[in-house]
Amino acid sequence: MEEDISVCVTYLSHSCFEVKDIDHTLLTDPFFGKENPYAPRYAGKPDIVLVTHEHFDHSGAEQFNAIVVAPPTLTGKFKKMIVMEHGETRLVEGVRVTMIGASHHQSKYPAGYVFELGGVRFAHLGDTYLDGVQSLENIDVLFIPIGGFFTMNIEEALDALDIINPDIAIPMHYDTFSQIKADPQLFKQLAENAGHHVTVPSIGGTTTF
Repeated sequence: MEEDISVCVTYLSHSCFEVKDIDHTLLTDPFFGKENPYAPRYAGKPDIVLVTHEHFDHSGAEQFNAIVVAPPTLTGKFKKMIVMEHGETRLVEGVRVTMIGASHHQSKYPAGYVFELGGVRFAHLGDTYLDGVQSLENIDVLFIPIGGFFTMNIEEALDALDIINPDIAIPMHYDTFSQIKADPQLFKQLAENAGHHVTVPSIGGTTTF
């Protein structure tokens, strides 16, 4: 991570994060409304929304006047949209975004993203099982699912940390539904015992990098 550049990450529950620097506001996998009672009120105005796949708990971007980056399964859903494919890199509103693959058999085209904001290199794995995790270079902050059932569980996420080896990992996709109950503090303890660094933000909490 470059020095003297502040990037703020706010956890908005499930797989949704706001990532903000002085020039850009980016949102991942928005999931607001009555289907998600854990989501805080969000009044932000993102410039970019990254959607990992078509499921309702990841793709609620219609309410935003933003450029939506999404895989081909969502073609035509949003007014201002960039469709990307696995392995493709685009410059979106000045932000370098790469779409990566994921393993999520419930989706026709699951994806994740690597993006750089404010000198910090982020990776969001989307909904993925361990067999979809690939080696990624120089990841400063990794958003990683731990809830199991639809994604990796805690033990598999620990293996994913060994593959990617990010500077900091932030768990996501847990506790929103009954099938994905998981303890992020246990994940943190086990990961740090293995030599990794984990931050567990509260919902609505902001971490600065």
